Amino acid sequence: MPPAHLRVYYYGTAEPTVFKRRCDDARAELTARGLQPAHRVLDIGAGIGNLAIGLIGFLRGSYDGVEIHPEAVAWCQRAITSRHPAFRFHRADVHSDAYHAGGRASAAHYQFPFADGSFDVVFLGSVFTHMLPHEVANYLNEIGRVLAPGGRCVASFFLLNDATREGVERKRSFMSFGVRDPSGRARLHDAAIPEAAVALEESFVSECCGRSGLAVKEVRRGGWAQGTTNDQDVVTLVRQ
Repeated sequence: MPPAHLRVYYYGTAEPTVFKRRCDDARAELTARGLQPAHRVLDIGAGIGNLAIGLIGFLRGSYDGVEIHPEAVAWCQRAITSRHPAFRFHRADVHSDAYHAGGRASAAHYQFPFADGSFDVVFLGSVFTHMLPHEVANYLNEIGRVLAPGGRCVASFFLLNDATREGVERKRSFMSFGVRDPSGRARLHDAAIPEAAVALEESFVSECCGRSGLAVKEVRRGGWAQGTTNDQDVVTLVRQ
């Protein structure tokens, strides 16, 4: 169990049952989309290890988690990797106005520290919801690079299309997205801190996937645009 202050930072509560539910939900999300015990998994935005802990006892392949919060990475290395060496954690010193203002690397140019074709599954839970369009394009390109042919990426988004855009404009969404990004490819929750929450145009995401060798296999539509809960869209991509 991570320290209480880290659980509050990531989930807004130190309640242990919330963290356990996050672990179980992350595992269920991936196993429902084809994760096999022998797979090599890359977790972008590993946080305090909820997916890693959820996969202990199931995954026989390998797990690599990348996270920008240095204390979270240190805790995961100390508490998880020391007991389970196949579960490794890496710090990405990437800048984010909202979450890591001191980061030295630009997300728009960051290269994942892994060789081409190194993974069978890449997971991003609530990562693209905090990235600007040019940063998303780079990450999708990197995902296409590190995935083996036939490998899968499971990622969550706030996707803007005709239906969800109407919900946003009518102020039904669980969070307001009233600021138009200058690129025309996204809407922001807070102009002063753009990465606080980002809704991306679905057409833009599809274009980026195509350029990165990723095909959209499935989209589970969340209810974020029509309600008060953070129920994001979950997209499954396949490396062609």
